[in-house]
Amino acid sequence: MSNEIVKRENVELITSSAPQSFIENKASHDRCIDFGEKLLAQIDEQGMTDDLDQQAAQFITKAKNTVKMMNERRAPITKLFDEIRAQFTTLENEIDATKKDTIPYKLQVRRNEFAAKKREEAERQRQEELRRQQIEAARSKYRSDCEAEFRAMFDKAVNEGINSLNQLNASVTLDNYDLRWATIQAYNCCLPDNWENSLKFSSFLPTNIPLEELKSIREQVVAESVNKYKEWYKFELESTRDTILDTLPSKKVELEKLATAAADEAERIKANIAAREAQEAARAEEQRRAKAEEEKQATQMQQQAQDMGSLFDVASAGVQAYQPKTSVKKKLTPLSSEAFLPIISMWWTQEGVNLSVEELTKMFKKQITFCEKQANLTEPIFIKSEHIRYDEEVKAK
Repeated sequence: MSNEIVKRENVELITSSAPQSFIENKASHDRCIDFGEKLLAQIDEQGMTDDLDQQAAQFITKAKNTVKMMNERRAPITKLFDEIRAQFTTLENEIDATKKDTIPYKLQVRRNEFAAKKREEAERQRQEELRRQQIEAARSKYRSDCEAEFRAMFDKAVNEGINSLNQLNASVTLDNYDLRWATIQAYNCCLPDNWENSLKFSSFLPTNIPLEELKSIREQVVAESVNKYKEWYKFELESTRDTILDTLPSKKVELEKLATAAADEAERIKANIAAREAQEAARAEEQRRAKAEEEKQATQMQQQAQDMGSLFDVASAGVQAYQPKTSVKKKLTPLSSEAFLPIISMWWTQEGVNLSVEELTKMFKKQITFCEKQANLTEPIFIKSEHIRYDEEVKAK
């Protein structure tokens, strides 16, 4: 491109001919306006006649020719100004990032592609991390569920053993005292060696963890607690057994009194025995419950600590490298001509219905023109609607 905005001879042409062209156009303009105003005033005063209509038609033709002549006079000058403006706009357009095929535009395209790639990669990593967290959460929950279920099965075994001892104690009479003493003293206070092998877990199985891994989790839960639970079972039952054995002599004395007492006294002694045994059973049960609650809270605190550790792991994993600033917007792409009916429907319900007739007429000028052409065919087609009126537009030629 030449460094000259406009050639010298063109500048001379502008300076020499522009004033004269303007003077001539101004004179043509003034004469046309003057004659037209007089003709218009005459029509307004006298009313339109055949003669005045012919004069108006001749004036309109001359006005059109005058405009054409004025345009021819100024065209060489305004063309030069257009060329000057075009050179300025060309310089601007060649570095405009919104203009296709410019270097800034191409760079923006590259940046958009890079940003989309980075976003896609970030989304893939986010999905992978989310999946990992979901699996880890499911794994942790399944372990917790198995631990709770294992503890519940253990508690059931303890309660069954203690209830069995209490039933033996409750069935003691003077006649079977020695036999019950021997039975209670010899009561097996240990869980069977293979007790854990007979357990059936029913906790919900997460679908995103392989069955083999779930089986391994159950085995780990059992292995980590079974020895502790067996010792605990032994302690609870031995404590219950020893307590019963300690109270049996005094119970025998009460049974002997009961055998010789009157009916009312016998009922009182019998009630005292039942109340004391129930109280002792409740005390022992409360101790077991408190111990179980203490262990449950300790387990929950440990689980919370693990969860917090997982959160820090997730935060560390979320630290990413350079990520360009992006603006993500949804772009609607019609896939067929049938897409435009719902598009127009959404626009109409959200915005169009609130616009004025003038605004809509301007906006749908092309569509209205098409419908007008249909109405002016040899075999016209009209829209039948109470909201539409067809008016006749008469033009003189």
